[in-house]
Amino acid sequence: MTIFSMISTFILSMPLRRRRHNYVRLLAYAAYCWSFAAVAASADPVIINQPFTANPGDVISLGGSGFGTAPQVFLKASHQAAAITLATKTADDGTVVVAAPRTIPFDLYEVWIANGSATSPHIYLNAPKPLHFDNAEIAPGAHVRIFGRNLYVNGLVPTATFIDQQTNATLKAAVNLPTSSPYVLDVQPPLGVIAGHSYKVSVFNGYATALLDDSIQGHAPGIDHFLIGQPWAYDFVYQDGPGYQAGTTGTNQADHHFFNVKTDPSLGILAKGDGVASDGAAIQGAINKAAAYGGVVYLPAGTYNLGSIRIDLKPGVVLQGQSSFLTKITFGPAAPAGFIVDTGGMSGFADLTIQNVDLSSNPITNIGTWGRPISRFFIQRVVWNLGSGAPIYLTGDRVAILNSIFTQGVNYQNGSVAQKTGGVGPLYFSQLSNLHFLNNIVKWSTDQNSMNDLVNAVIENNHFTRGATDTLIAGPAQASWSWPYINQPVRAGQKVARVMGRQLTINFGKNIVVQNNLFDVSDGVILTNHNDGETILNEAGGQNVRQDWGTVTAVDSQSVTDNSKCSGTCAWKIYPNSMAVIVSGAGAGQWRHIMAQNNNTFTLDKPFDVVPAPGDHFSITAPAYENALISNNTATGNPVGIAMYHGAYLNVSVIGNQLTNNGGIYLVSHEQLSTSFTEPAFDTAANLEIKGNVLTDTSGVFPSYIALNFVMINNADFWGKSVLSAEIRNNRISARASGLYYFFHEGYQAYTSFQNYGGQVYNDQHQGAIIGAVFQGNSCINCPADYTLSTGIVNATIWNALNVAWPGVASKCLADLTMTNSSQTASVGTVVGND
Repeated sequence: MTIFSMISTFILSMPLRRRRHNYVRLLAYAAYCWSFAAVAASADPVIINQPFTANPGDVISLGGSGFGTAPQVFLKASHQAAAITLATKTADDGTVVVAAPRTIPFDLYEVWIANGSATSPHIYLNAPKPLHFDNAEIAPGAHVRIFGRNLYVNGLVPTATFIDQQTNATLKAAVNLPTSSPYVLDVQPPLGVIAGHSYKVSVFNGYATALLDDSIQGHAPGIDHFLIGQPWAYDFVYQDGPGYQAGTTGTNQADHHFFNVKTDPSLGILAKGDGVASDGAAIQGAINKAAAYGGVVYLPAGTYNLGSIRIDLKPGVVLQGQSSFLTKITFGPAAPAGFIVDTGGMSGFADLTIQNVDLSSNPITNIGTWGRPISRFFIQRVVWNLGSGAPIYLTGDRVAILNSIFTQGVNYQNGSVAQKTGGVGPLYFSQLSNLHFLNNIVKWSTDQNSMNDLVNAVIENNHFTRGATDTLIAGPAQASWSWPYINQPVRAGQKVARVMGRQLTINFGKNIVVQNNLFDVSDGVILTNHNDGETILNEAGGQNVRQDWGTVTAVDSQSVTDNSKCSGTCAWKIYPNSMAVIVSGAGAGQWRHIMAQNNNTFTLDKPFDVVPAPGDHFSITAPAYENALISNNTATGNPVGIAMYHGAYLNVSVIGNQLTNNGGIYLVSHEQLSTSFTEPAFDTAANLEIKGNVLTDTSGVFPSYIALNFVMINNADFWGKSVLSAEIRNNRISARASGLYYFFHEGYQAYTSFQNYGGQVYNDQHQGAIIGAVFQGNSCINCPADYTLSTGIVNATIWNALNVAWPGVASKCLADLTMTNSSQTASVGTVVGND
């Protein structure tokens, strides 16, 4: 099918979150598709952006430069003797869209482009792409998972080889196929792993081999007494040594590691465990004693009352009960109470029920670290009732929270009980690395769970339940929440959520896995007009923005300079893991980590494939997500599903999630480059895939959608390319066709918004920000418009779309719209078809 468009009148507006200004609604008018002649190639072709995976029949969007006016794309499968030429669906000098032939089986595909006078370097699709480990260490026989792309594909048995960085010896690991997939390899390191040695890993997926950039540390074999599942847990001391004899004068106290708080003769004060007497001093005394040589402070069956005493858990000490059914610790209602985990390592809680009895929002720290990093810490099989106190606050490295239950009541922490202000959620993690949060239950009603600045984190098999009980009756103040982009304003007398909140917020995460979790709502429907309520949110904007931007004034093969922003050295926003992203010119789409800064020059981790030219634009950004897998989660009852809002997103997979009456999935990018704003930024995304998700709206409360949106806030033209070659494949949306609007309309969308800040007039350059998006194999049942595109969308492909509408439901395939103050140009180079 050739390019087509449908005339439509539609209102598009872009929600910008709290802390924003008064925004002008974007009006979209009748539109038609518009084709344009590509610019002739000025250099040899180079492919810069491509998908990791291509199945037979998949549409493939390739980004780069020098493709010319009539590029030829060649594909050679590894089993073929000769290459074939692929038919071009749409193309310009920087983008070409083709499809992998259905007649060629899945294989390693070698691809290159010729522009009539030159040929590009070859790239490979379906090669393995190992990205990160789920542990910081490996030990002989201990399972470790490798996350990435194309790891176990097409039924071929993969291999993982560990390479000793000290000796260059290679060790083959056993791969457990039933628990492996294209996104993960479950491997068991061999017996030859040497403690203290560093290992690289090479993965072969049956077609090709690739080396993981990161390394992993060897650890000696041992006993995982507390069942943590990570080699660092082998180092806990949990039983007395042979030199200790209880009650014997002169016994070897260095061998004393197990302290029963009720009976141990070495303790100065014994605990009663009757729930009445104050046992805080006794427990703290036992912890201090155990900290000398490491060990377990054991609380046999009973209830231990701490009152207002705050316990300091020392390094090397585990506080363990008989079981969470038999051993209970209570504290409160007066502050300070609670627990502090001391800096250092090797500590934890096991087999306990812990309860803050206060329900009046006293400033009680359930558990905290005073902002200091901890290391090798765990919570295992603990039932923790936080009462109305502060959250579990942790920062540090090697943290495991497993098989536990966390509950928290309505609270007004950091606010006023009398005025009903404030409130926090049960979990607050910050600057954590190597986190395992597995098999837990979390129940609460106020605000959200925040896990920010994570590196190497697995959040898996948990059940998050947010209660709809922290509410208020809306009055005139709440009616002001009725923003112009919400078509269900708050009414006086309506019961609405008192505070904003989400289920899980992760801001700035590298190597993140969120999978097989259940997110639901209890005690009613969460109603909010805060422009909030996401299930899984990543939001890198607001006061937390970590972006800057520049214009190239000088460049070489591995550095970029901007001397135009200031005289002298600018105050650049550089953070750990900051990257430079070229967003305009022939080199657009190149991401490089910044290794060093010298005045206004940034040295990068690897050379450019295409060296930018003076005048080209670049963004400096700490990625909001770098290497993220959000898969197979189930969610019901939340206003919004999976949200990526403002920031840079690199290598993100959103796959196989089930959202029922739970909103949609979206990516919102923006350009806001005036220094008068508190959050200047230009957002970027590459290698984003949204595949195999099922979104269902049966209640008509929250619409179902998958949306890409780019917002121009204070610029009058597109400053660069923002979202490159996003893949939206094989998803299913079942809409209610109610016309409800909450963030986005039901259906699939890729559109841009112009905020017209300060009375600017949009400068129509026939360019765009969302380039080469692929919509393939998706279905949309009862959607008013299955697909909505607009000005600023370039070379999008809608392929094998399934449109279904019940009798009486008005539904169309495509609405292609113009942006306010544009010309008659809607999307550019759009292709719609079937095969």
